[in-house]
Amino acid sequence: MTTAGVELADLYDALARWARRHSYPTPVCDFTRRIQGTLALLDEVLAVTEGRELRIPTVLSAQARAELAGPRDLLEQWLRAHPQTVQPPTAA
Repeated sequence: MTTAGVELADLYDALARWARRHSYPTPVCDFTRRIQGTLALLDEVLAVTEGRELRIPTVLSAQARAELAGPRDLLEQWLRAHPQTVQPPTAA
């Protein structure tokens, strides 16, 4: 596996662990749904830096919100290290 692949696997693992620990998005769901749900949540968190309205679900505890910083930091790190994976939206 490439270095980028190993780093991405570590990111997915951190996302899944956070989601499982905090029963996000539901208490019982598969790995893929946990990853997708947490990435969608992080999209909302990262949107604040772009000036969009923050819509973090109020069902998250203060602890869950605080612990989300770890996966968020890993995601930002991975995206900075692999900018070719981020493409700006295309005009319709």
